Amino acid sequence: MKRLGIILLIVGLWCCTGVFAQLNNGANGQYSYSATGYDAGNRDRQGNPRDTTAVNDANTVPIGLKAWRIDSRFGNITDVPVDSLLTGFQNSNDNGGTTLQFNHLGNLGAPRQNRIFFNREEESQSYFADPYDFSVVKANTMSFTNTLSPYTDIRYYKSFSSKYSEEHFKSYFAVNVNKKLGFGFHANYLYGRGMYTAQSTAFFNGGVWATYRGDKYDLHALLNMDNLKMTENGGITDDRYITDPVDMAEGKKQYDAIDIPVNFSKMWNHNTNIHFFLTHRINLGFYKEMATTTDDTPATAEPAAADSTSVTAPQKAEPSPPAASKNTETMAETPENAQPDSTATPQREFVAVTSIIHTVQLDLDKRRFISYDNNNTAKYYANQFFTDSTDIMKHNAVKNTFALQLREGFNKWAKAGLTAFITHEWRQFTLPDSVPGSNLRATKDYKENNLSIGGELRKAQGKALHYTLLGEYHLTGADAGQYQLTACGDLNMNILKDSVSLGVNAYVKNLNPIFYFRHFHSKHYWWDSEEMEKTLRTRIEGHLTSKKLGTALRVGVENIKNLTYLENVSEPVTKDGKTTAWKNNATVSQCGDNIQVANAMLRQQFRLGILHLDAEVTYQKTSNASVLPLPEWNCYGNLYIKTTLAKKVLKLEMGAEVAYFSKYNAPDYSPVIGQYYLQNPENTVEIGGYPLVNPYINLHLKRTRIFLKMYNAYQPKDNLRYFWAPHYPLNPTQLRLGITWTFYD
Repeated sequence: MKRLGIILLIVGLWCCTGVFAQLNNGANGQYSYSATGYDAGNRDRQGNPRDTTAVNDANTVPIGLKAWRIDSRFGNITDVPVDSLLTGFQNSNDNGGTTLQFNHLGNLGAPRQNRIFFNREEESQSYFADPYDFSVVKANTMSFTNTLSPYTDIRYYKSFSSKYSEEHFKSYFAVNVNKKLGFGFHANYLYGRGMYTAQSTAFFNGGVWATYRGDKYDLHALLNMDNLKMTENGGITDDRYITDPVDMAEGKKQYDAIDIPVNFSKMWNHNTNIHFFLTHRINLGFYKEMATTTDDTPATAEPAAADSTSVTAPQKAEPSPPAASKNTETMAETPENAQPDSTATPQREFVAVTSIIHTVQLDLDKRRFISYDNNNTAKYYANQFFTDSTDIMKHNAVKNTFALQLREGFNKWAKAGLTAFITHEWRQFTLPDSVPGSNLRATKDYKENNLSIGGELRKAQGKALHYTLLGEYHLTGADAGQYQLTACGDLNMNILKDSVSLGVNAYVKNLNPIFYFRHFHSKHYWWDSEEMEKTLRTRIEGHLTSKKLGTALRVGVENIKNLTYLENVSEPVTKDGKTTAWKNNATVSQCGDNIQVANAMLRQQFRLGILHLDAEVTYQKTSNASVLPLPEWNCYGNLYIKTTLAKKVLKLEMGAEVAYFSKYNAPDYSPVIGQYYLQNPENTVEIGGYPLVNPYINLHLKRTRIFLKMYNAYQPKDNLRYFWAPHYPLNPTQLRLGITWTFYD
């Protein structure tokens, strides 16, 4: 039934594509390609030269696509490249990320945590969905598009492991009604059966979006829904089934992954989320006339799509040369001293001076923790606050931001944009609660209202210098006294024919711990810590990139006071004065001392003919590894050949990648709260020191990309330690396939 559903969804996408093809609005100067589908250099989107001997078909589908993202506070737009490159495609469906820097539980889509501290996102009020960022799409990570013709991107991934395989289907559809109005949808279906017992993931999420980009009014709207089901096994019962399988099998046949005992078999986490986002603005300004000729405006070249492993930002394409003027007798270039046609109709350009902005965000989150394995949980957990099976927790929130923005560049003195804003957020949380004198359940609601004000100074135009300065202060509510000051900027220069960029990121944040750090009630964990101190974080980092050298360097340091974290407070089980086992428990804690984290990352690309090496090395040091454990070294290398075959139509990449991090006491994972927390300090295990090796082949033919990857191919008999979370081994060797199709029709 699941495969039938996927097939029906693909058929539906094809039907939608055929219907919306009638809405195509033709060529538009803002796109990267002309209506013929070729740029000014007569090359198509894949860089292939145009066949000039072919007959020009007047019914050719116009090809052109522009993509951007927005920030979730004001809806400011940042152009992004379309994902169409081959390098790194083999990791587009890897739970470990594009450079394999996430710890996770092994199965596809399972909760994950970034090993590199400077790359971690802050905890949100939608706390239980945070570890599922592999699948969950947020407003600031959604790619909006404007397209000359209906655009469809379909992706299918599969691993070949008999009945324990993983399957993942993704689709994206976009269409424009006219030059200003566009809409589309995205869908994601993921099913990881799991190579270990009781480890399956079943996710279905997606959404619809719409954009309107006019002179006097802009709008971006997004409705996302998530349905995330995950079976929790609590990890394997003994790590030696992986590290010393021969000893555990007592000389008999080695255990298959599915036969290794796990802690639980009847335990689930189920998250359902609905997120609605709308940002729109009224632009006030004036029109000015722009002189023009009667010649057609030439199309500009499409910006190169950014490689996920590239060390430099994509460079803007240079405009194409002026089009040749047309003569009734001959085609000749326009003389250099030719004057514009005085009879041409002048074009008008709108100059925005001020924008009135409104952004609203609605979050409806529900999390259910279900456990029918009462016999095992009574042995495993220290507390049994309820006798029934299900914890239900809810989070509802409405956030409104109103802003007045003085726009950048409306005259020569307006070198930056200035924005003032006010934000109100209403939040309601529902937790299980106890009935006095019994172990029966009740519910308890918590309501919070927060009001904040702030401002932003932002320079985004121009090529040389960009910066953003933002400040926010909370006046009232549970977060009263919370503030943040953030700054980022970059300076771009040409030095010795090299594009060099210098940048800086810095912030000071005094943040109130999120609600679930202050209150949490469940069958096994329980805490109320309303009087917690705010967490003060101060960070500064700089970065340097060189396009010619293929180098990126980032160095930074952060100081944290009152770090809030989940602590393992498991209780010992003793017999004859000796500890024989531990009963699990957890709570929230704060470290009043200052904790420093230093970080240095070097990314380098090498090339010798068709041979390429992409390497990334990160060093980080924490001053308190017992509270904030981090691996000192995190390394990634990708050695491959890159060439073209079959008359330069088929692109090929073939190589192997290696991920490695040094040993450390990594955070454990707790199914009860669905988060990573510290290990029991009296019973720690180290992970790391194991190279994950993945040979692969990437192919690119026209609008189709395919990869084949042998995951976890290198498994030495004397060092089987493929754990990326304590007691949760990675999948053993398996073959993975991925394919993506892109359509313009």
